Amino acid sequence: MRVRFRIRLSRGGRKLTKKDLRIGNKAFSTAIRYILEFKYLEATKWLMLSEDTREKFLLLGLIYTALGQEEMAEEFFERFKVCKKTTDLQIFIEFPQKGQFLQIESPEDFKLWHTKGS
Repeated sequence: MRVRFRIRLSRGGRKLTKKDLRIGNKAFSTAIRYILEFKYLEATKWLMLSEDTREKFLLLGLIYTALGQEEMAEEFFERFKVCKKTTDLQIFIEFPQKGQFLQIESPEDFKLWHTKGS
């Protein structure tokens, strides 16, 4: 499946690997594994099973945007606003063909980038 961008995850300034998967509850960790494997549809299933956190809703919004489902993404970005951050996970969007990535800490960061047309 073709996506608009990839999601890159880091912790403590270091890109996550499968060895680093003890983040949050089991469902959230499983979702992270699928994100690292670029299996975004499978990741959404596990994210939906995990507890409600800012990270969950930001990742769901980014995944749905990457898949071209912007209306669904907007719903998750709205839910982001009412939850607390629970991990030290750093979330980036990545453009491997351009060698660029951008850290996303909130839906506003992403929307600002998205409206510039980058």
